[in-house]
Amino acid sequence: MGKFSGLVLLLFSTMTWAQKTLDINQMLAALKTSKADTSRVNQLNKISLYYNETDTIKAVSYAKQALNLAQELQWKEGIAKANFELGIIYNSHFDYDQSLVYFQESLKWATPKLSSKIYLNIGGIYLNKSDFTHALDYLLRALKAAETIGDRKYVAKIATNLGSVYFGIQNYNKAITFFNKAAQLNRQLGNDLDLAIVYRNIAGVYTSLQEPHKALSYYNQAIILNRKLHNEQLQARILSDIALVYYNLGDYDRAIQNCHLAIKEQSLGNQNQQIIAFIHGVLGDSFIGKAKANSNQTYFLDSAIVNLNKAVKLHQQLNSSRDLAYDFSSLTQVHKLRGDYKSALSSYETAMVYEDSVFNFENKETIKNLEDKRAIELRDRELKIRKLQLEAKEKQKWMLTLGVVLLSIIGGMLFYQSHNRRKTNRKLRVLNQDLAHKNHELDQANKIKARFFSILNHDLRSPVYNLIHFLHLQKESPELLDETTKASIEKQTMESAENLVVSMEDMLLWSKGQMEHFRPQPERFKLQMLFEELKIFFASSAHIAFEYKNSDQIIVNTDVNYLKTIMRNLTSNAVKALEKTSQPAIVWKAWQVNETIYLSITDNGPGATQEQFKALYDDTEVVGIKTGLGLHLIRDLAKAIDCKISVETQKNEGTVFTLVLPQKKEDLK
Repeated sequence: MGKFSGLVLLLFSTMTWAQKTLDINQMLAALKTSKADTSRVNQLNKISLYYNETDTIKAVSYAKQALNLAQELQWKEGIAKANFELGIIYNSHFDYDQSLVYFQESLKWATPKLSSKIYLNIGGIYLNKSDFTHALDYLLRALKAAETIGDRKYVAKIATNLGSVYFGIQNYNKAITFFNKAAQLNRQLGNDLDLAIVYRNIAGVYTSLQEPHKALSYYNQAIILNRKLHNEQLQARILSDIALVYYNLGDYDRAIQNCHLAIKEQSLGNQNQQIIAFIHGVLGDSFIGKAKANSNQTYFLDSAIVNLNKAVKLHQQLNSSRDLAYDFSSLTQVHKLRGDYKSALSSYETAMVYEDSVFNFENKETIKNLEDKRAIELRDRELKIRKLQLEAKEKQKWMLTLGVVLLSIIGGMLFYQSHNRRKTNRKLRVLNQDLAHKNHELDQANKIKARFFSILNHDLRSPVYNLIHFLHLQKESPELLDETTKASIEKQTMESAENLVVSMEDMLLWSKGQMEHFRPQPERFKLQMLFEELKIFFASSAHIAFEYKNSDQIIVNTDVNYLKTIMRNLTSNAVKALEKTSQPAIVWKAWQVNETIYLSITDNGPGATQEQFKALYDDTEVVGIKTGLGLHLIRDLAKAIDCKISVETQKNEGTVFTLVLPQKKEDLK
């Protein structure tokens, strides 16, 4: 049995044992005569908090009244508290999505002290959802806020939840480290309830480490502390956990005995569905163990089915896919022992569905969130790079000035010598003209080089940073990556690197095109081959429907690398334009009219203006960070192979790029 009833999360105002008994009748009477001021907002929030455990509808109603009044009064602190109370209510009733909405709204108005509580609760929600990346993020924010204001009580609570995060990712050493920190603070503060919860969590870690005697030792310490507190739910949790330890030891009678004691601890009006569901799951598995030990005795198998069906019903209400996977796996065992293989197969298939659901949820891509955490660091690096570039330009300016001064001196000396030797002067004049021509060529080369490297800086920085970021993550925080997530990130990094290589090949081709003696190498090839390579290149854009129309098997004579680069860049522009388009589609088409071959790329994106494509036709258009390589590369390469490009674009209807390639008669044969 690979389950555990779940670590108790120490949140704010979510535990029944943390709430004081309130005289509700006295509060309701005082509310009737109170004025519409900030005091009334606080009264409404307290009444809402009272009803949270008994009447959810009333709890929500009073909290929303508090929110409306606070908004009318434009009282920021009251707005924050009312939204916070609504988040607490929905959180305690497992409506996590709605709870997050109110917590995020509360953060907009919250004081630093309230912010630490909100971060703590948001972290707890993500922890309950097994979203450990977000849980760790918000709990670290909560810890920083609590330490800033010196709130040791909440530092202890947050340390407990951080231990739960590391327990969730099976980093048991760090989990015990944070739990021990929380235990030390709670002992110093005299928080017996929180200390009992921490002991229970430590015992859960030792249960997972298969050290049952250490686990039982901490469970017994938790029970001793809780006897003075008379907390029914915590006592039920501890007894059910002890039952699980005995189950793992094969002592099924003690496991069943502790399950029954746990059920008795919960009063009829205050039962916790999660705990009850877990208890029935342990009971079901324990009866399966007894049935195996007693030759599949029918009584034990029937008892197992009854308890497992109760667990299934409660876990379905709680929408807990992980626990449902455990329950149906256990039911599969029962049906096999009874010889009902049809029901066993059905239960097994259901268990697999829930396991797949848990696997898919826990392995969603989180790289973007991790990149956001390092955004400030990346911006700092960009600033350093820009500073170095400015310093380099300043040095270059002084070097050019020095060069001009030196040339002036040389010119003066030549002018002086011209009085003495006319023949030498004519030769020097020729040399000076040649020098001026070379300087002009050098200036043009420098401009091309500056443009090329500004493009390189912009278009290659992002994939390289992605690669660097993954290596940093792998080195500094390997515990956050399980094998599946690591494989997924490595795959995406490899794809990014491969696309980077292709982009670098495009840029190399373009840079060669800028050289004086570099010429295209035309050859005959089928356009269908070009379209198939394009489709493979853009296979990662699976959300876009790609189609090509080339029924006549057209053959073209031109430089295949130039044409491929032009088509790939135009298609990349179309892919970017379709980012926010529903049902995006791109159509490649080729046709021939007499001795001219036409190619087109059509998308159904939002369209643009002709001004945005100016760089495609105007050689004087400035190349900068925003314009990138794109249209300048396309313009230069198209010019090199005598290809003309036209653009038709309409708002909300899309864009069509058309390439015109004149052919010679002998090339078409």
